[in-house]
Amino acid sequence: MKEIQEILSLAIPQPAMSDQLQLAEQDNVSVPDCLDFTLQRFVYDKPLPVEDVAMVIYQPAKRGQSAAIELRYCVAGSKYCKNPSCTDQLCAEGKKEACIDRVPSVDLITVRFQPAFIQSLQKGTTTSSLFENQSRKPFVKTIQPCTKSKSVLETMVHHDYEGMLKNIFLQSRALDLLLYSSDQFIENDTDERYGCRFLTQLEDREKIENARGILLEQLDSPITIRDLARRVAMNECYLKKGFKAMYGTTIYDYFQKERMEKAKGLLYEKGMSVSEVAMLMGYSCISHFSTAFKKHTGLKPCELLLR
Repeated sequence: MKEIQEILSLAIPQPAMSDQLQLAEQDNVSVPDCLDFTLQRFVYDKPLPVEDVAMVIYQPAKRGQSAAIELRYCVAGSKYCKNPSCTDQLCAEGKKEACIDRVPSVDLITVRFQPAFIQSLQKGTTTSSLFENQSRKPFVKTIQPCTKSKSVLETMVHHDYEGMLKNIFLQSRALDLLLYSSDQFIENDTDERYGCRFLTQLEDREKIENARGILLEQLDSPITIRDLARRVAMNECYLKKGFKAMYGTTIYDYFQKERMEKAKGLLYEKGMSVSEVAMLMGYSCISHFSTAFKKHTGLKPCELLLR
């Protein structure tokens, strides 16, 4: 009951209004060795402002225990028919809005992944936990369910599967929810995703993206980090740190890699000579170009031409 009130207080800010809710339907499904699914559908008579909300509850792995993940959703449901001769999906031949027996609802959906199942998903990967990069401590995060998640939730509420097929269906849909909520979680926690607090600002991320674009536009004309920082109006230190956080390498190494990849294309695909490519890439000395090329490709330019 405490869990219900917790998420309802987020979806319906006015506590008194949540007292209008009446439990109309409840469904509990346990998919062996995978997850537990719970649906609670509440109906109400008077107008009720409901904000869609989701919660990600994470318990990191402990000694002898795997990580545990729980997803909770509170979403405004469709208007369902009270007439037992109708079905939710085909009420009044698909014309729900015209049905005189329709009532608004709030759906509370909980998906609790069993620790053993989370552990099975991690096998063969280098990541020890799904949210390892976000936190090594227990947490509860509130997010706004995305359109894709709400679409999945709708199908989990409305389906005709029974028995084993129902278990398979719920498992597949639950994995979709886990994927979408993980994507949202990473996007919403830019600070923890990149390890740079200033990258939480879209403006700063765009400056670094612009810096990358400048590098790619002038691979034949090296630019100093000072000039690059000046062109994108960003502090040099922030630019270097942010660039490495977003692209996983230094500005110089990124530039050289892209530069040599372009040179490789000119040599192998265009059939240009080593001296021509060296000159196009801004090298005044062919030996310097050959050294840089071998460092990044493992081959001398002339060896590539012989292939």
